[in-house]
Amino acid sequence: MPPRNPYEKYIKQYQTSNITTATPEKLMILLFDGALQFLQKAKTAIIENNVKERSENIDGARKIIRELMRTIDLENGNDVSKNLFRLYNKMVMNLIKANVQRNVEKVDEVIQDITNIRWGFQKAIDIKNGLISVEDAMKELPQNEIQHPALKEDNDNNAG
Repeated sequence: MPPRNPYEKYIKQYQTSNITTATPEKLMILLFDGALQFLQKAKTAIIENNVKERSENIDGARKIIRELMRTIDLENGNDVSKNLFRLYNKMVMNLIKANVQRNVEKVDEVIQDITNIRWGFQKAIDIKNGLISVEDAMKELPQNEIQHPALKEDNDNNAG
């Protein structure tokens, strides 16, 4: 058993304080970051063939994504909210497949999706706080993930 970190108690207090005093926007970013941490650990567990760690970390990321799905107002939302919901759902399905198939590529796909969504939320927060203009944010837009293919697949698969 590794030695305990003597500062662990203070780190936990800081983390708890950070969460309880965070704005709703900051909480969203913390959720994305938590999911990414779970997914990185899941990848390592898949590579190391550690079934317990793989399942626990994939489940942790899946729970966070489900929580993110609950924040979407589908009843009053627009196409963006509906597409985001479908993308989150696609991520959950990919995590189930990743766990069953021990598939690192599926985990990587979810990592890429969450990273892109997190980037968008962070830019929206920066715009809201006056730290960056919409025009400057658009210049930074990642060109490789403007329209996620999963959204098109879901539209085709869920028709009818």
